[in-house]
Amino acid sequence: MKRFMAVVMTAVFFLGIASGAQALDSPFIIDNIPNVVGVAGGMAPDYWGSNDYDGVAAPFFRYTIPGRELYVQLIATELSFNLLDHPNLTFGPVLNYRFGRDDNIEDKVVKNMEEIDDTVEAGLFAGYIWRERSNPRHRFITNLEFLTDVGDKYNGWVGLASLRYWYPVARPLDVQIGVGTTYGNSQYMDTYFGVTGIDATRTGLNRFDPDSGFRDVNAQLAAVFHFSMNWHLGVGFKYFNLIGDASDSPIVEERGAADQWIYGLGLAYSW
Repeated sequence: MKRFMAVVMTAVFFLGIASGAQALDSPFIIDNIPNVVGVAGGMAPDYWGSNDYDGVAAPFFRYTIPGRELYVQLIATELSFNLLDHPNLTFGPVLNYRFGRDDNIEDKVVKNMEEIDDTVEAGLFAGYIWRERSNPRHRFITNLEFLTDVGDKYNGWVGLASLRYWYPVARPLDVQIGVGTTYGNSQYMDTYFGVTGIDATRTGLNRFDPDSGFRDVNAQLAAVFHFSMNWHLGVGFKYFNLIGDASDSPIVEERGAADQWIYGLGLAYSW
């Protein structure tokens, strides 16, 4: 299964400077470094709710207009533009390419379900960043994001919220803790966690029609090692606990697990 999308989560550990787009922003811009480029890799679930894991990798970058707070940012499949020239507030449009679920997953039952095609999402993000004046590496970031399906696959929407705290424990080391959640409407939940009549016939799973609701609560821990003013290494993990109808889905409860983990490692160059 194509799961480049999961690295959006991995990249959370690598672009932290101004809370750009998703609950997956990362630590690599340290707020006083406007530009960064790098690559991240790690392990992620085979599909949302799976207990099988695959390796994933993706690039990321961020470019800030000199002397302004305006920037463009790419984290794996998600492209965002901050349109607010403000030191503490961010807001702007976001585009995301969401991969579906094909028959390349490992679970022999779920792979017999109807495939979910890839789609494109568009929406908005907004955030607030508090920075300590004497040390901008010490910061607190809140983030909200709303995405709607414009690729006509699930015809619904999903919302994300996150809180992240960064603290410089030493001159070459920053650590982060964070929490977040994801909410999906009924169309989103039905597409990615539902079991249709056809799926039930193919797999023997019970038919399942989930309602809208919170998909997960999540927490993350990350660290960034600064080898120099330009080179940085990030490492971290993110834990998701699927809740509500997402955890009750047969593809999770019977074939997978509600506990989902993403592990990441990345290298970045900033200027």
